[in-house]
Amino acid sequence: MSVVNRKHAFAVLPLLILLLSSLSPLLLTMGVEAEDDATVVDARGTRPALLVDGLPPLLCESGTPCDIPARMPTVPVGATSAESSQWWFSFGPDVDANGFDDRLQDVLAGNGSSPSPTAILAPDGRMTVALVIDYAWHPEVAEKSALETVLRSHGWVGADGDAKLFTVSNLDSVIVDKVPQSALLELWRMPGVVVVEMQDVIEPFLDFAAPATLSRQSSTYAHSAHAYGYDGDGVVIAVVDSGVDNEHRSLNDFDDEDDDPDLVPTSYTDQKWVAGYDATSLTSNVDGSDDPDDTAGHGTHVSGIAMGTGDARRQYTGMAPGAYLVDLKVFTDVGRANSADVIRGIEWAINNRDTNWGNNDSSNGIDVMSMSFGTGSAPGAA
Repeated sequence: MSVVNRKHAFAVLPLLILLLSSLSPLLLTMGVEAEDDATVVDARGTRPALLVDGLPPLLCESGTPCDIPARMPTVPVGATSAESSQWWFSFGPDVDANGFDDRLQDVLAGNGSSPSPTAILAPDGRMTVALVIDYAWHPEVAEKSALETVLRSHGWVGADGDAKLFTVSNLDSVIVDKVPQSALLELWRMPGVVVVEMQDVIEPFLDFAAPATLSRQSSTYAHSAHAYGYDGDGVVIAVVDSGVDNEHRSLNDFDDEDDDPDLVPTSYTDQKWVAGYDATSLTSNVDGSDDPDDTAGHGTHVSGIAMGTGDARRQYTGMAPGAYLVDLKVFTDVGRANSADVIRGIEWAINNRDTNWGNNDSSNGIDVMSMSFGTGSAPGAA
């Protein structure tokens, strides 16, 4: 059984990946204490657990640390991959190199609870977690079916309980939430699985105005881009956020005649809105016909910065007032989201980068994605 200090783990990990089979003296000088080389790799291709100072070990049913699997499964005939082979050996956070997210090990050890905004109380008496389950190939119907069987054996609520389970074309992963913690070890051992990740919790940034600073309007650079005609004309911006109130006077159309807001985005002859999609809902129309509401205000705020036209005075405008809007909602009404919804939203934008929205020739596809958010803290984060 090997031991490494967690503070130095990120520096050690690349060497561990390359040299762990022999555990050279170089690793020993970097704080790794190993057993005899002959016991490092057994006949099954597994290695003894790597114990990291400050990281709770992944414990098997016996109560002892689980061995590190080889994670080199045989790819089925005819299977395809969207990602490069063996990418999972560089996945982080996984300082003990076992293919099991360190943050999940912290949760299992009781060092904080699941941060997922969709977490519910599972039959095992603990809060559920949201996962990205990575495969060595692109998971299809067989993999999803086997995965769901395991989940339901642990009391997973499924679609009837508003749980999500889906794949995306650009990742070799199954994305699922409301997973009972009791299922984690069995999921980790499933054929083809190379990493079990905890979904990041995404939170909005730029959600409040900064205090005033001692600055003044520049007489040299003010409105210089707009003066040269660079106003975003013909550019389509997808705002990936909490939804957008596109009936706002600064976002509804281009003429700025201060007309009364209309809840129907297509009622204007010069509308800014061209499409919308709600990635937080599995029943959203994928054709772009949805117009998601903004219950948090954040998406409307950043849309104004990006493309707002202001009012008729044109005194306060966004950076690209001539741009069109695609309203792409990824935050739930609680103001946060699992990374699954962001993944779905980004994939939808990629798949519609050349879509004809039926508005006019200058507003087709998606040219820019605007995202003003980041990840919150996770249990046990170092």
